[in-house]
Amino acid sequence: MRLFPCHFVFALGLMASPLALPALEVSAQAGVGWTDNLSRTSALPYRKDAATYAASVSVRQGRQITRDWQLFAAGEAGVETVPKFNSLDATHGGLTLQLRRKFGLGAFVPVLDLNAGATYFSFHESGRSGWKTELGLTLSQRLTETWRVSASGGWQEYYAQRHTYDLRSHQLAIETSWDATERWRLSAGAQRLWGELTANTEWDVYGGALAGVYGPRIAHYYSHIPWAVTNTFGPGWTAYRVDCVADFWWLQASFAIDANTSIPIRYEAVRVVNRADVRYDTAVWSLGIAHRF
Repeated sequence: MRLFPCHFVFALGLMASPLALPALEVSAQAGVGWTDNLSRTSALPYRKDAATYAASVSVRQGRQITRDWQLFAAGEAGVETVPKFNSLDATHGGLTLQLRRKFGLGAFVPVLDLNAGATYFSFHESGRSGWKTELGLTLSQRLTETWRVSASGGWQEYYAQRHTYDLRSHQLAIETSWDATERWRLSAGAQRLWGELTANTEWDVYGGALAGVYGPRIAHYYSHIPWAVTNTFGPGWTAYRVDCVADFWWLQASFAIDANTSIPIRYEAVRVVNRADVRYDTAVWSLGIAHRF
């Protein structure tokens, strides 16, 4: 049975209602990034790169249910702008719940987190606007004073105003982090996603694919998936939804200015291959600042 966003949010609200505690964690984040192939285009000459700017504020509240169980509720609101392609400018707001189970006492016991969230995104290009709902499970373990590992799995679905941007996926990920010094933390991770993503290209390329310029297999595949001329990255640009396998990996270094403020520097690479064996590569460099009040 498909879970619609209004039902999902109502369920989250019911779960969050017991969290009537005075203690509230407030944090803010801001960052700038550069994305190679932001357009997620397969044809190298047509790829569009751009800078992105983002900021958000979040609040989080927790409650101890029993000795081993905790429940957290968090709300977040944020904004992202892409000056080169303002159709991608967006605001968002959402609610996340986290149920945590600690298997014992102390810092070196396994911790299991179950997360559920719903977020609404409002894009300048209205067809992209919609609800994202997600469920996730994370198992983490501190191995030593400085090393920590985690493994996670999740599901998400995006309900957009335009069918081209309706997306479903599930994923598995692993990550490890090392506190190299009192101020520097290094982390690395990888994730595999199975599901749907949106790609973009010029109409000359997509029209050629439909006409069989790149072979019958490509023509058959691209004529049976949702697509639309959107002009997102320029006149005549086309967005289309692909079924794919995507591999992500990332490296991050985070510098702690003090106990409440840190500066993360991150590199992330993405390799996407659709069912017609067409490949889309993306890379993101980002610099941010995070502060807990």
